[in-house]
Amino acid sequence: MLFDFRTALVALAIGLGVGAAGSWYLTSEYKDSKWSAAVEKQKVEAGRQLQSATERAILAERRQNELANQLEVKHVESERKLDQALSDNRRLARELGGLRDPGRRPSCGGSVPADATTTGKPEGGSAGAELSAEASEFLLEFARDADRAAQYAKTCYDWDIELNRK
Repeated sequence: MLFDFRTALVALAIGLGVGAAGSWYLTSEYKDSKWSAAVEKQKVEAGRQLQSATERAILAERRQNELANQLEVKHVESERKLDQALSDNRRLARELGGLRDPGRRPSCGGSVPADATTTGKPEGGSAGAELSAEASEFLLEFARDADRAAQYAKTCYDWDIELNRK
C-alpha cells in the first residue's frame, strides 16, 4: 500500500477540526468559569459594601432622630418659657397701669400759644404717654412673635451645628 496523500490530508483536516473544536470548548468553559468566579467575587464585595453603607445610614438616621427629639424637646420648653414671659408681661402691664411711651408728644398739627396760662400739657399731667389697650396688646404680641422667630432661628442654628459636628 502506498501512502495515500489524500487520506492523510483528510485525516489531518479532521484531526485539526476535532482538536480546534475541543480546544474551543475547553477554552470557553475555562473562560466562563473564570468570568463567573470574578462576577461572584464582585457580588460578594458589593454585598459587603452595601451592608456597610446600610449600617452607616441606619446609624446616621438614628443619630438624626435622637437629635431631632432633643431639639424638639428644647424647642417646646423654650415655647413654654416664651408663653410664660408673655403672660408675665401682660400681668405686669395690667398691674402697672398699661404700657407707656415717655417720649410721646402731642400730635396736634396746630400751634400752641405760649402764654402764661397754657403749659402745653393735658390735664392730669400724664402728657398722653399711656398707650391704649389695643396698642399695648399689639406690642406685647409683636414682641412674642419676635421672640418666637428668634427661638426658631436658634433651633435651626443648633440643628445645623449638631449635624455638622457629627
